[in-house]
Amino acid sequence: MIKKKLVGFVFGIIATLAGVVFFTTIFSPGSIPNSLKSLFIQKKLGALISVGSLINIPLFFLLLKLNKINYVHGLILFLLLLVLIIAILKIV
Repeated sequence: MIKKKLVGFVFGIIATLAGVVFFTTIFSPGSIPNSLKSLFIQKKLGALISVGSLINIPLFFLLLKLNKINYVHGLILFLLLLVLIIAILKIV
């Protein structure tokens, strides 16, 4: 059970990172590290992470449809951690 929640957590990390990289490559002319540094300085990195995490919505509903409830729990735990990270980025 813990293993399945951890897998859901990792699914959330991978999906969010893929979304962040996808949006960074589409909308930024520079390299990914330079774009992330620039967004951090402009205090807009949290917005990019939020948009990048939108890919978790279809993943959430797919896991629910497949009745993988423990995976969904891990995904939700990751999203709660992500909310905390974005809040910290807004303060810093």
